Amino acid sequence: MFYFGWLVDMILSVSMPILFGVMINEIVYYQNVPVFVKVSLVFVVMSIFSCVLYFFVYAQHHYLMSRYVFDIKMDVFSYIQNCEAQYLSGASSGDMVTTIQNYSAECMNFIVRNVIHTSNHILTLLAVTAYLFVIHWQIGVLLVFLAPVSVWVNAKFGKRMRSYGDMQRASYGSYISWVYEILSGLGNIRMLEAEHKVKRDFVKRNKELFDINIKSGLLNLTAGNIITFTSLAMQLVIFVFIGYESVNLNITVGEFIVIMTFYGMLTEKVKILSESYLNAQSRISSIQRIHDVMESPTEDDWGGKNELTVSKGNIKFRDIEFSYEKSNTVLEGFSLAIEPGERCAIVGESGSGKTTLAYMMAGFYKPQSGHIEIDGQRLSECSLKSIRRNVGIIQQDVLLFEGTIKENIMLGNRMAHDDEIISACRRAGIWEFINGLAEGLDTAVGKNGVGLSGGQKQRIAIARIYLKDPKIIIFDEATSSLDTETEEQIHESWKNVLEGRTSIVIAHRQSSVMLCDRVALMDGGKICETGTPSHMLENSLAFKTLFNVTENNP
Repeated sequence: MFYFGWLVDMILSVSMPILFGVMINEIVYYQNVPVFVKVSLVFVVMSIFSCVLYFFVYAQHHYLMSRYVFDIKMDVFSYIQNCEAQYLSGASSGDMVTTIQNYSAECMNFIVRNVIHTSNHILTLLAVTAYLFVIHWQIGVLLVFLAPVSVWVNAKFGKRMRSYGDMQRASYGSYISWVYEILSGLGNIRMLEAEHKVKRDFVKRNKELFDINIKSGLLNLTAGNIITFTSLAMQLVIFVFIGYESVNLNITVGEFIVIMTFYGMLTEKVKILSESYLNAQSRISSIQRIHDVMESPTEDDWGGKNELTVSKGNIKFRDIEFSYEKSNTVLEGFSLAIEPGERCAIVGESGSGKTTLAYMMAGFYKPQSGHIEIDGQRLSECSLKSIRRNVGIIQQDVLLFEGTIKENIMLGNRMAHDDEIISACRRAGIWEFINGLAEGLDTAVGKNGVGLSGGQKQRIAIARIYLKDPKIIIFDEATSSLDTETEEQIHESWKNVLEGRTSIVIAHRQSSVMLCDRVALMDGGKICETGTPSHMLENSLAFKTLFNVTENNP
C-alpha cells in the first residue's frame, strides 16, 4: 500500500504538467473554452487528490518506520543476547549500542529512500523522457545523451563515500565505548587526578571524528557541486535549443511549458538520485554492520540437546585446552576431579584461567579440546538451559536492575512465592536489613544498586541462588572487594548455601580459601599442586607466595 501510494503520486506528478500544457494550448490556439474548463476541473480534482494522497502516504510512512525499526531493533537486540560469550568479550559496547539504536533506523531509511523512492524517481525519469520523445524527439535525444554524465559522477564518488561511512562507523563506535568507560569511572579518575589526561584523550578522539566528518562532508559537497554544474550545463544547452525551436515556431506555448516543467523535474530527480546514491553508500555501511552482527556465532551453535541431571555433583575436567586467540593459550592440559559435596578452591595468579573455567562450567565457553563432565554427563552434549539451571555463579560484581529488591531477588526464580523469598533472604542473612526498610521487599533499587553496600549486594546474590537452588555453585572472586568484617559475615551465609552442594571457590583471599575442603593451585593453565588448605599453607611455597603477594598488594 505504501509503495502503491507513492506510485500513484508519481503518476499524478507526471500527468498534471501535461494537462496544464493541454489547457494552455486549448485556450491560446483554439479558444476552446468548454474543453479548457473540463481539463481544468480534472486538473483541480487531481491536485486535491494528490494533497490527500500525500497526507495518507506520509501517515503510513511514519507508522511503517516506527514499527519496522522497532522490529529490527528487537531482532538485533535478541541476537546480541544470544551471541557467544567469546564474541561479545571482544566486541565494543559502544558499537553495539550504536548498531541497535542508530543503524536499525538506517535499514528502513535505505528501503524507503534508496529503494522505494529511487524506483519511483527512475520511473518518473523514464516517463518524462518518453513523453519528451513524443512531443519533440530531438530534446529527448539530447537529454539521453547528457544523462550518462550524472551517472559517471555518481559512480566516481560513491565508493569513496562508502569508505568514509565505514570509517565514521568504526570511529564513532570506539568513541561511544570510551565515553561509557570514562563516565563509569569518574570517581577513580578524580582520585588519580587524571582529569587532564582524560580531557586530552577526549579532544584527540573528537578531533579524529571531526577530521573524518570534514573529509566526508567535503567529498559530499564536491560531488554535489559537480552534479549541480553538470545540471546547469545541461540546462544551458536545452535553453539554447528550445530558443532556436521557438523562433522557428516548432514548439507551442503548451509544449514549451511542459518541456520546461519536465526539464525542472528531470533536473530535480537526477539530483535526488545522485544524493540518494551517495547516501546509500553510507547506509549500506550501517546495514553491513547489522549483517555482520547477525552473522556472528551464537549459543544456538552449542549443539548439546540432552537434559543435564545432577544427582551427586561429581565434576571432572579432562585435559581442557582453551585459548581466546591462537597465540594466547589460557588453559593447557587442565585436569581436575571434584567430589560430590566437596568445596574446592581454585587459586592462582591473575590471568591463569580461573574465571574462564567458571564460564565454561556455565556453558559460555567451549573447550577447544578435552571435556567437562558432571555426574558422567559431558556438558557439550547437554542443553545450555539445563546446564545453567544446575550451575549457579556468584560474582564479585552483582548485577542489579532498576526495580525493587523483590524483583531483583526473583531473578533466581520468577515463580517464587513471598514465603520462599523471605526464607531465602533469612538464609542469606539479609532479611533483617530488608525488613528494617520502610517498604521492605518493595524498596526500589537504584541504578547498579546505588545505596546498597557491597555486602548487601552479595547477600542479594546469595538469596537469588537459594531461589534458583542449583546443585553446583561457583563463587568467582565474590568477596575480593569487601572489607574483612563484611567478608566474615558473607562467609557465614556461604556455610548455609553450600551445605549439601558441590562448590568451586575462585578466590584471591586466603580467608575464603580456608573455608574449603581442598585447594587446587593453577600455573600456566594447568593444576600444579593440590591439597587441603592447611597442608598447602604449611608445605607449598607457591601457595604462601601467592597469598603473601595478594595480601600485601591488595
